Amino acid sequence: MRNIINCITVLVSFMFSQLSFGQAMFQGYDIAVTNPAGVLAAMDKFMASPTGQAFTGNVRLYQYIANGESEATHNIVTVHNSAEELDQAFARNAISSDWAAFIQEMNEAGTLVNSNIGEILFAGGSADNITSANWAGMYYFMSVSDPSTYAQALASFIDQNSDVGQSFLSSSVADGENPTTHIVVNWANSVGELLTNQPQSQDGWEAYASSVRDIRTVEGTAMVQLLKSW
Repeated sequence: MRNIINCITVLVSFMFSQLSFGQAMFQGYDIAVTNPAGVLAAMDKFMASPTGQAFTGNVRLYQYIANGESEATHNIVTVHNSAEELDQAFARNAISSDWAAFIQEMNEAGTLVNSNIGEILFAGGSADNITSANWAGMYYFMSVSDPSTYAQALASFIDQNSDVGQSFLSSSVADGENPTTHIVVNWANSVGELLTNQPQSQDGWEAYASSVRDIRTVEGTAMVQLLKSW
């Protein structure tokens, strides 16, 4: 079992308006947690430290509600507002005693299962639709052969259902041997709301599904619920 790697920059996720992204980058980490309280305490401590306070992005800690056969119990997502801010975070962490202590504490509380990095491409729906402090999300991991056509089709579908939650499309730039090229995340106020508002029940689903049938393959799905955000 691997320890949580030292290059971790703790995902997501994602409660922004559509206009705030530009070149926003994300990093995601799946962790098999043996000490949930220890993970939360380590993240609280680091985010309150001088290094954590200098971070200009957003950090989210999620618990997996459903995750197939994966050993991961929790998902951490960090969103950086730009590539420059991501580089700045790496540079700070490389020389930070706060970061070194954080890595040690996380290694004691869990084991890294998977990591990925990518770019947030666009958001749809509205953050105003999400009023819960512990929102839930559905991840769709996909391999897409025609990204431009797929993005247009997804944007059109989301636009027809702008009163339902909030959705994000991201590219997955590096994810080991995982064939995923893109990730769609749908957010809702609760697990129940997420389950009763599946895409297949929404306006325009048949046209959307038909238009992307030959250009995207769903490689996997997962469901999460927010535990805490910083």
